Amino acid sequence: MALFGKFTKKINTALVPSTVLPTILEALTKAGFRPTRDTEIRIEYKNEGYFCYFCYREDDPEFLLVMATFERSSFEDKELSLLHRACDKTNYDQKVGKAYIDEAGDVVFTVETFLMAGTPIDSLSLRMSSALVSTIAYYHRTLRQLAEEEATGTGGSEHGATQLPPSGSLPS
Repeated sequence: MALFGKFTKKINTALVPSTVLPTILEALTKAGFRPTRDTEIRIEYKNEGYFCYFCYREDDPEFLLVMATFERSSFEDKELSLLHRACDKTNYDQKVGKAYIDEAGDVVFTVETFLMAGTPIDSLSLRMSSALVSTIAYYHRTLRQLAEEEATGTGGSEHGATQLPPSGSLPS
């Protein structure tokens, strides 16, 4: 019966919103980053040369986000449609990290999660940070690959579909 009690005993692991950002700040510091809390809801730090931000609002205590933004000028030599295609492929292949183009044309990368009671915020935040950097690296590799395919004319559907003939008629 003692074994059963071990799994059914309620443990008070309530999420305390006021401790989330301080816990993340401490975890990032211990991991060797030099984070700063630059606003009431945000922590800024640098990871592998990228400026990253954890965002958390106590009035939305179950949602945590880490993000990095690249200004459009970082990709000025790339067509917007190519950036969107790289975002689409990244979002399809990366299950946790996402990429999108914001209204200013900047490329934004995010990793988001819902926080549940008992969630180990410190290890979760480090994992989210790692996933963000991985997503950024994946996006850059994908963008490079798509640009090369476009330049050589080898791009297209990965599923072997043929393009419609120039006349617009259906292939026979």
